[in-house]
Amino acid sequence: MNYLLKQSLHQQIPIDMIYMKKNGECSKRKIIVHRQTEQFIQAYCLSKKTIRTFRKDCILALAPIKVNHSSAHAVS
Repeated sequence: MNYLLKQSLHQQIPIDMIYMKKNGECSKRKIIVHRQTEQFIQAYCLSKKTIRTFRKDCILALAPIKVNHSSAHAVS
């Protein structure tokens, strides 16, 4: 988990996160990490379009976002 957080922080690349709120509700977010401490991360949430603070112990999963590198082929 820490590897992906550091990678997002240093390279400013988005990652997928599954997060559980205090009320038990889960959400999937695409974030770019801006700062992190031992207990929290501050990240730009692409869906909410704002900076949000997340508790690390509430992060259920992180995953790199797969980029589709296929390009359109020219038709002759």
